[in-house]
Amino acid sequence: MTDPASIVVAGIGNTLMQDDGIGVWTVRAIARDYVLPPSLRLIEGGVLGLQLVHELCSAQQLLVIDAMNSDGGPGTIYRLDADTLLRGRRTLMSLHEVGLVEVLSVGEFLGKRPRTRILGVQPMEVRTPGLELTPALQAALPRVVRAAVEELGYMGVRLTEQRCRESLEQSYA
Repeated sequence: MTDPASIVVAGIGNTLMQDDGIGVWTVRAIARDYVLPPSLRLIEGGVLGLQLVHELCSAQQLLVIDAMNSDGGPGTIYRLDADTLLRGRRTLMSLHEVGLVEVLSVGEFLGKRPRTRILGVQPMEVRTPGLELTPALQAALPRVVRAAVEELGYMGVRLTEQRCRESLEQSYA
């Protein structure tokens, strides 16, 4: 089993732009609903860009959750690895934004790219400001959380739901 100290889960996206913040909302839900191993790090990466290089690339394994536009309907979950993501990008940096591709590329350049899995979630709305997920992604959030917990299981981390822990604690009281 993998040492959970070496695993980081990063939720990426802008929570001011509705579904763009799905990664952050997912990390918050995991933190709220599950008992985490003390050394498993959850990061609300938001839109920090290059400020995330050290944090993300210090891990041996990385799980990133972010909005990803593709052909599926809102809430569709895409699973991919960093190599697939990096192959689709030709330049290291954009003049307008620094995203996950650039962060992973800088980490690779520094010799510190962790083994990375990405859960991309098809958004419905990312251009209109709003502090909540759209109803479609609110409905999909539990599935995204389950997918993230499942990915962590593949990485060697088993999470326990909070209510299960509370039931066990009450039965021993």
